[in-house]
Amino acid sequence: MKKLMVLALAFALACAAEETRVQKVVPITNGDAMQVFQTVRDVMAGQINVKLYQSSLVLNGTAEAVAAAEQLIKNLEGSTPRERDVDVTGYIILASTQSGEGGGSVPADLEPVLKQFRSLLNYKSFRVLDTIILRAKENSQAHTGGFLALPNVQPPGASMGFSIGRATVTDDVVHLKDLKFSAQVPTTTIKGDITYRDISFGTDVDVKVGQKVAIGKASVDTAGDALILVVSANVVN
Repeated sequence: MKKLMVLALAFALACAAEETRVQKVVPITNGDAMQVFQTVRDVMAGQINVKLYQSSLVLNGTAEAVAAAEQLIKNLEGSTPRERDVDVTGYIILASTQSGEGGGSVPADLEPVLKQFRSLLNYKSFRVLDTIILRAKENSQAHTGGFLALPNVQPPGASMGFSIGRATVTDDVVHLKDLKFSAQVPTTTIKGDITYRDISFGTDVDVKVGQKVAIGKASVDTAGDALILVVSANVVN
């Protein structure tokens, strides 16, 4: 009888211990999920079972151990610099040596940037051909491309690319590393063949949030028309 009582008590204690175990899924919203998983697994070895599922940790253990693991995860995420999203807007502007080529179609906030082109170069009209918004994760590269409707080339239009090697943020200044714009402009020869001319320009540039900066220009036809790239940047979060 005594032996049965001991077994019953042991079984009851085991059931009670099992009932105190909890399971919780904790998403990793900042930092490297794999590194957080490995740290929690190593630091709390023998105290809790932890598995990595996509960008979340699945914790299984006593309520106290799970709470301790959650606090550890929170501390690890807090020690990781948050990588913000940066929106870079590129304004593709056609500058023409002829009056009336889309004159008056440039937004007022771009006029101060284009003033230097009006005064120093022989451009008489400007038109925004396209506006590109490129979202880049801080410390990461980003790229986009598409079709650019160039009116003064035959056949009309060109393919274009817009890319950033790396974007970082300091206070209210966005640092753009290896910012590039490129386009393939078609040209019809006298024989009727179509050839393509590559134009591109790029640089490293610091852009204050809310500021618009002229990056460069490149001629697109024999009439002296040119493409001008103006960029602005904004920190999303």
